[in-house]
Amino acid sequence: MLQHSYSSDSSDSDNEEDYFEDQVEEEKFLCLFCDMVLVSCEQLLEHSLKAHNVNLVSAFRGTSFYGIIKVINYTRANKSSEEEFGDVLKRAETLDDEYLKPCLSDDSLLMIDFEELSQSDSKINSVNGVNKSQCSSTNGDATNPKVEFLQAKLEKMQQAYLELLEKVESGSSSSAPSTDRYFEGYADYNIHAEMLQDKVRTEAYRDYIFNNSDIFRDKDVLDVGCGTGILSMFCAKGGARLVVAVDNSKIVDKARNVIKCNNLSSKIEIVEGKVEEIKLERKFDILISEWMGYGLLFECMLDSVITARDKYLKPGGLIVPNRASMFLSAVSNEKVYEKRFHYWRDVYGFDMSEFIPDLYTEAVVESVDKSHVISNNCGFKHLDLSTVKTSELEFSRPFQLQINSSTKLTAFVIHFTCFFDGDVSVVMDTSPESETTHWLQTLLYLKSPVDVSEGDVVNGLVGFKKSSAVKRGYVINIEGSIRRDSEEIGKFDQLFCLH
Repeated sequence: MLQHSYSSDSSDSDNEEDYFEDQVEEEKFLCLFCDMVLVSCEQLLEHSLKAHNVNLVSAFRGTSFYGIIKVINYTRANKSSEEEFGDVLKRAETLDDEYLKPCLSDDSLLMIDFEELSQSDSKINSVNGVNKSQCSSTNGDATNPKVEFLQAKLEKMQQAYLELLEKVESGSSSSAPSTDRYFEGYADYNIHAEMLQDKVRTEAYRDYIFNNSDIFRDKDVLDVGCGTGILSMFCAKGGARLVVAVDNSKIVDKARNVIKCNNLSSKIEIVEGKVEEIKLERKFDILISEWMGYGLLFECMLDSVITARDKYLKPGGLIVPNRASMFLSAVSNEKVYEKRFHYWRDVYGFDMSEFIPDLYTEAVVESVDKSHVISNNCGFKHLDLSTVKTSELEFSRPFQLQINSSTKLTAFVIHFTCFFDGDVSVVMDTSPESETTHWLQTLLYLKSPVDVSEGDVVNGLVGFKKSSAVKRGYVINIEGSIRRDSEEIGKFDQLFCLH
């Protein structure tokens, strides 16, 4: 961290600016996507835009401070390309805390204040979206007040990052995060922006409610995990008599104001707290919730929905959505596979294969190109939300896949579909064949890819078990074999952590 202090005495200003110039000249900015080294913040951002068609300022707009750090370190650690960057960015707030630690020592990119750049109202210079005067690391020809401002800004950023690293390294970001931390995460507006901007998700709820007004008219509705209140407002506009919206996150303070602003306070009541702990005085005709996580079950929010159903839903009442199904497919994505795993065998001439075994234990949330799917979609778990029990959310189920092309089987992909049954039904699908959602898909990479041919059959078991180490996480087990006619040509048995 720069420790030089500045005096307001004008006689010292030239020396001070010379000192600052010397400090800045020593700083180097390594491109996020290639090996190009730039000498200033401005040049880095301009290079990223022109060479890789990525406007980092625009890309990081709305992403939290911690999220930006995770994305930068994840992208560097996994050598993610500019094409993959968008998917990484979508997962900014849910990336593992290990990516809070810098991938590179003295990574100047981590010191750029993207929020300041994004919010700046000053005159924009030649780089699209980049304000030269606001780069945390800038050129040395600024006036002394600017130098003082930028110096303070840089030190603030560096201090915040050092404090963050101390917390991570001291173990305060434990492997078993508290439930409170989970709810704190949902106080972050960026998470809600991501969900609201997911048109597939948000419009599925909206269309179901508005196109089935007879179902909602004059009904009492319980919204579990209401967040910003968007589903509650849809229900109110769709004819509901009363909506009680429950959430244990501080986002409810904003939701209450949003509801008031939209003149819906007479129909929507906000209740802050855990649905397992609060006491409501009435039963409800409809329970609505957007509880789905990665791989459908991650976050274990369905447990809360089941609790709310059993406590507060009237007999014969409706849950929205009312059904959900989980599917498994075979995948061949050799280039992605090689980039993720084989990269570690030669890192600037060094063998870092030591890292590879751990990578095989991660369930990877990313977007799968539909051209990489090489089998049918096999449904392995079907949930009726009106009857499912929490004990049924841990299971082992058989599956069978038929390979439809001759290639290399590198992974299995899990995706899900939710069903909104009514006079006008809605289906929300997260498969690779459908429009991308913020849930993406969940990939399980094989340690040993298998050469397969059209007609080969994969038989196996896929199991989901709640993690004992990571609160609200799951451990996924997949095991089985691949057969060609009567001959077994491959086997697999792996555990994956979804957290």
